[in-house]
Amino acid sequence: MSIINQTLRELDARKDAAPAAPAPAQAPASPRRVVPALWGLAGALLVLAGVLLWLWPQPADMPAALDPMLPAANVPVAETPPPVAVEPVPVAPALALPAETPAPPAALPAEALAPPVDPTPSALTPMPVAAAVVPAPPAAALPPPEIRKQARQPTPEEDAETHYRKAIAQVRAGRDAQARPLLEAALQAFPRHIAARQMLATLLSEAGQDREAETVLNEGRAVAPEEAWFALALARLQAARGDTAAAAATLLGGQAGRGVNAEYRATLAALLVNLGRHAEAVRQYELALDLQPGQGTWWMGLGLALEAQGRVGEARAAFHRALAAGNLPDALLAFVREKSAE
Repeated sequence: MSIINQTLRELDARKDAAPAAPAPAQAPASPRRVVPALWGLAGALLVLAGVLLWLWPQPADMPAALDPMLPAANVPVAETPPPVAVEPVPVAPALALPAETPAPPAALPAEALAPPVDPTPSALTPMPVAAAVVPAPPAAALPPPEIRKQARQPTPEEDAETHYRKAIAQVRAGRDAQARPLLEAALQAFPRHIAARQMLATLLSEAGQDREAETVLNEGRAVAPEEAWFALALARLQAARGDTAAAAATLLGGQAGRGVNAEYRATLAALLVNLGRHAEAVRQYELALDLQPGQGTWWMGLGLALEAQGRVGEARAAFHRALAAGNLPDALLAFVREKSAE
């Protein structure tokens, strides 16, 4: 209102200072018409001042605008500042923006608007084509490897063992005739198969084919001279057909072999007694009786060999040992009793 009052005073001062002028042809305007015009100008200035105050930047600690929806009890009421006298200002400067109004920010360069760049490569960055790992095709897609099964040929010894086991099954079933070809096949595959040769020689001898059995045994002595069993079996067949000298020679030649036992020694001693070689026979009987002292027939043979050498007392003691063994055959029992009583 100070601006309006100032304006009215200036108008009154101008009216008092002006000289009286001749009356115009038309009467001047009434003062009642000028006052409403001034009031309209003053109202426009008030509206403009209110807009400027609304746009004026407020301090940071100024409370925010009140929400009309909040209850009045919860909203703090700011104290009304005392009225401040407004200095009269010209109209033109009042329309200008205040000096403190911040200027609009200048346009930022494009680099400032771009997002920050991470110097480390991102995990989502696609790898170069050369560095990409190409997965191998699944194993199921590959064709299965070709497996060539080649049957392993059995060794000669394995082949002989197979035939031998089949022959055993035939013998246990009582079919000796069917077992012999299997044993022959085993020896043809592997001549050193000892068990197959022994079984074949036994089957041939039991079948009355002693010549064929001797052939099998002689071959056995040639391929396995360390086996004393072949010499003992052959010597018995030779003695059975009356060739005592050949039988004794066979046993004497096989004494260094493996498997020389008491029976081997006693058989050789009996052959030597028949050949009149009593001193050698005594030695063989003593070796046999050291291994098996309970054989009555061997004590009887020792007594005969000692008696042939004129060693009557030693011979009578040997006959007594033969009777004491208790296993003499009935055909020899009377003969030994007679010898022991002499």
